[in-house]
Amino acid sequence: MKQIFEGTAVAIVTPLKNNKIDYEAFENIIERDIQMGAKAIVVLGTTGEGATMSDYERSEVISFAKSVINGRVKLIAGTGSNNFEQAYYNTKMAKLIGVDAALIVTPYYNKTTQCGLVEYYKRLGGIGLPIIMYNVPSRTGLNIYIDTIEELLAEDMIYGIKESTNDINRIIKLSAICKDRIALYSGEDSLNYIFYVLGAQGAISVTANVYADKVQAVYDYVKNGEYENALRLQNELSVINDLLFVETNPIPVKELMAKKGLIKNELRLPLVNASEESLKRINGYFEDEKGFNI
Repeated sequence: MKQIFEGTAVAIVTPLKNNKIDYEAFENIIERDIQMGAKAIVVLGTTGEGATMSDYERSEVISFAKSVINGRVKLIAGTGSNNFEQAYYNTKMAKLIGVDAALIVTPYYNKTTQCGLVEYYKRLGGIGLPIIMYNVPSRTGLNIYIDTIEELLAEDMIYGIKESTNDINRIIKLSAICKDRIALYSGEDSLNYIFYVLGAQGAISVTANVYADKVQAVYDYVKNGEYENALRLQNELSVINDLLFVETNPIPVKELMAKKGLIKNELRLPLVNASEESLKRINGYFEDEKGFNI
């Protein structure tokens, strides 16, 4: 089977201070995630606000993360775009810097055909960097059909797919076609347990920004056949999983991480800080000591 990592990848936030990358905070949270047992760090994905970063910032973020990680875990960079030329540039740059793989979202807004998706991934695969396809139709307005994924499995550089849907029947089908060929990764923290039981190789997780150790533990329990422990922990994580999507990601996770003193609570437009109603929920969770002692 082709796979980049097994277990938990942190879809890491990009800390900002005065609209610049806060590299001190960035190093600290990378170190924290590694110490908590993360198997990979994903920079410049949805959670990392990659779409708002300049080419220079992208290069600096990837290079900095590579230096801090220093080969201890896998480094994956989000490089997708609705502009193929930009996606090609991003992916080529990531390869030159030396990442382990690219996480490439389906092209949003343009709403290409399935044939267009095949060509998009094939041509990006020609760069020679392992690719994890990223299917998140709630954001892109585009779904990769099962038949399209099956066609792309034959491509040498397709190493996995991050699936961000809650369609259990689709996840079952994906697990069947990906088995022993490429890795299937959960992109829905609330469904991690289900993905794992169906044979997924791990998760690319938002919740891992806060609890990388707990997200990894769910995977380890399933891997070891300890299904009751896995389900118990997954259920205990349900409160935080729900909370981190009370508004558009990464608004809630940045708010919560700022309360923990890990980063400044700063986003880039068009994202703005959480509403008063959402803040009450986040504050309530933060003030409840049990919330941080799962």
